[in-house]
Amino acid sequence: MKTSENKDLCPMCGGRKVEGKTVYSVDLGNSPVVVRNVVAQICEQCGEEWISNQNAKELEHIVEEARREKCQVEIMTM
Repeated sequence: MKTSENKDLCPMCGGRKVEGKTVYSVDLGNSPVVVRNVVAQICEQCGEEWISNQNAKELEHIVEEARREKCQVEIMTM
């Protein structure tokens, strides 16, 4: 059973996860979508990143909107 302390540890390497920012990118085939300054939990040791469910839903909305608009290049900041 996992304890509350373990959620702050990276399951990949055991390092400590801290809040930071990352870049999220998706290739839609005909164009890239890049979102900068996405809040994420980032492992201090190995750099693995986790985006919250709320931010992931917002990113899905941004990507879907770019897909509908058929953007050539979409670069956004959260």
